[in-house]
This record gives sequence, structure tokens and C-alpha cells, in this order.
Amino acid sequence: MATPRTWRLLRSGAGAPSHNLALDEALLLSGDDRPVLRFYAWEPPALSLGWFQPREHFEEQARALGLEIVRRPTGGGAIHHDVELTFSLVATPGRDGYPAERVEAYRRVHTLVAATLAELGAPVRFRGDDAPLSTRPRDATLCFLDATALDLVDAEGRKVVGSAQRHRGGRVLHHGSIPLAVPALSPRAGSVNLAAGREGDDRIGWDDLADALQRRFAADLCGDLQAGRPDSQEQAAAVEIAGQRREAPSTGPTAG
Repeated sequence: MATPRTWRLLRSGAGAPSHNLALDEALLLSGDDRPVLRFYAWEPPALSLGWFQPREHFEEQARALGLEIVRRPTGGGAIHHDVELTFSLVATPGRDGYPAERVEAYRRVHTLVAATLAELGAPVRFRGDDAPLSTRPRDATLCFLDATALDLVDAEGRKVVGSAQRHRGGRVLHHGSIPLAVPALSPRAGSVNLAAGREGDDRIGWDDLADALQRRFAADLCGDLQAGRPDSQEQAAAVEIAGQRREAPSTGPTAG
């Protein structure tokens, strides 16, 4: 069995939409194959499309809200990123604590997120096998209005955490969104209410949630975390990838 390696910890804070996703992809393609745990936010807000989603289905909605449209390297439905914490992991399946099997990886990561939110007073649960099937075409789906058994939902059954994967070169990018306010494009979705019962300076914010997630992931999956920054090659790759996405056809990629 391979000896677990120390995970890199990147707390990127608020970033431009195209850079946020390009850096996730650059870390997946990086020559540094150490596992990575990353947290980031969005400034300004944006609409990200799943890898195969045609842009034209969402242009009118995005324009009405003044949102930039960006494309994720992962699949799934479109996400309105506004007041949220986004997490990403880049790892080798079956190494360093990250599960080898895809469904188990989703279950494991969402279990850790759920435990963190419960600790902060915002309990969530897995939706379970009674998840209703989406009636929308996949290419026009909004992630937080879609449903799968491994979604994390609130007491009313509203989706509050979703994530997606991209496998390449024996590694995986696994990233997910934790909205701290209900996105305008997903009004029937939920959000993580970290302010319940708290006032003023006691309200839990992005940094508090990132701190709690960091502790939970370190204790139950990652082991040692070494704080750092992307190296110069990863930063350059992110700039190049962001430029390629801006120049891509409006209908999006045809292969993943």
C-alpha cells in the first residue's frame, strides 16, 4: 500500500470566475501529483455551465442578472455562484485517503461536509434513493434544481450541497458548491443557514466555514495539510486555460 502523502492546502479566497475554474483544471493537470484541498469564493458572481451544456440555453438568464458565463471542467448542471464557499479536491483515486470508487468518493466527501455543517448548527442529510427524476433536459438543467440520491438537502428537502468530478490521467478533480444564500437562478433550492440563532459578530461567515471544513477534512480524510500557493507553472497554466475557455465556441465542447 502506498504511503499517504501530505495534502496541499490552498485557501484562494475570492477570485474571478474564469480563474477559479481554470486553476482547478490546472491543478488536475499539474506535474505535482500531491493531493490538493482548495477553498475559494466568487467575485463577481457568475453562472458556470457543466462541460457539455450549450451556452445558448442560459444566455438570457445570465444577461438579466449581469452574470459572466464560465464553463466548468466537470459535468452536471449550471450553477449560479454568488454567496458561497466552493471546495475542490485533486487526488489519485485509491490513494491518500480519497476513495477509489466514484460513488463512494461522493458519499465520503459529502459525509464530511454534512458533519461539518451539523457541527456549525446547520444540519443536512442525504436525499436518499427516493430522489425524484429531473424532468428537464440534461443540457438545460440547473444543478440545484436537479436531484440525485447523494445530494445534501435541508429539512424541507431543498438541495444545499452538490458536487461533480472530472477524471484525467489517473487523477480526479472533485469540486462542489455550498451556497450561503439562495442563488437567484435557483429560488426553489436551499442554502446553508449558518446564521441561525446568531447575531452581529457571532454570525458564521466564509472563513469560519472554511476553518471548520479544513479541520474536518484533515481529521477524517486528508491527514496532514500543508498550506501553500499554486506554483508558477500552475498559475501560468490557469491563465492559459482561462483564455482558451473565453475563446471556445458558444455551444461548448463536444467531448470531455
